[in-house]
Amino acid sequence: MMSADQYNCQLSDQFRTLAKDELREDDNVRHQAMNQLKEWIEKNPHIKKCRTDATFLLKFLRYRKFVVHQAGEAIERYLVARQKFPQWFHKLDPQDPSMQAILSDAPLTALGRDENGRTIILIRISRYDTEVNTSSTILRFIMMMLEIMSEEEEFQIGGVRVWEDHTDMTMKFLGIFNIADFNPMMAMLTKTMPLRIREIHGVNLPKFAVTLANLALSFVSSKVRDRILCHASVLEAKRHLQESLWPQEYGGPIDVDACNRLMMKHLEEKREFLLSLDEMEIDLEHYSDLCSNYSTGSSGEIDTGMIGTFRKLNVD
Repeated sequence: MMSADQYNCQLSDQFRTLAKDELREDDNVRHQAMNQLKEWIEKNPHIKKCRTDATFLLKFLRYRKFVVHQAGEAIERYLVARQKFPQWFHKLDPQDPSMQAILSDAPLTALGRDENGRTIILIRISRYDTEVNTSSTILRFIMMMLEIMSEEEEFQIGGVRVWEDHTDMTMKFLGIFNIADFNPMMAMLTKTMPLRIREIHGVNLPKFAVTLANLALSFVSSKVRDRILCHASVLEAKRHLQESLWPQEYGGPIDVDACNRLMMKHLEEKREFLLSLDEMEIDLEHYSDLCSNYSTGSSGEIDTGMIGTFRKLNVD
């Protein structure tokens, strides 16, 4: 991994301009901020072990628009989450049979970048096998993908636009999840991972899932909610994405299977890196207040209510 001192910006003119306009990043700001954040990590007595390479520092600095103390707080939240929820963050091994199974079904695909530099992520809910997947394996898979994608500078700067296609989604998929975990799950995806969410497009959400979707959205910020757009059909959603990034199954040129094969190869190449993330450590006792923000709460009352019936359904 490249140290902060060794970093040499190789960004294209498009991403240099985007970083300057949206993140206030230039060579001087970047250099000073990386050194300040690195020193803060090294001097923090409650952070036992943490990455200080250029890529890691920059992903959090860009996430917080180079406000160093906010980037430091984001790192603390990230390290606390990794340690508090090992079932979601640890052993991100692409060779694990459960990860191999999900990868072969290809429910999440990076299609490329649009004309504004945003990474386009396609999620096809029906591709999650409800017979073998659990909520933990699905979240671990998502974290593995986000860890890999967030290592790319263009991803850090441009952010993401997510297309979540619910076509053929079943109630059995909803039954995989414990409703009491919704708060920490949504916190992981929208407040903990250094992820610049530009837009989320929900497509073909079935009526039976609306209640659960509203519950999930109650745990995210108004800023994120304002970036969510719902579409009644794939045809309607396609109008919001340049045609060159449409998947073949939606009438476009992108070979999703080829994209997934490239990602699987990349994950294999980065396996040791992914496993090494488990070496990071923070003093959880010191951050007990922060831990409480990820509280799952009591599931008893929720699970006995109307929403809880989804977990009890056995629908093929």
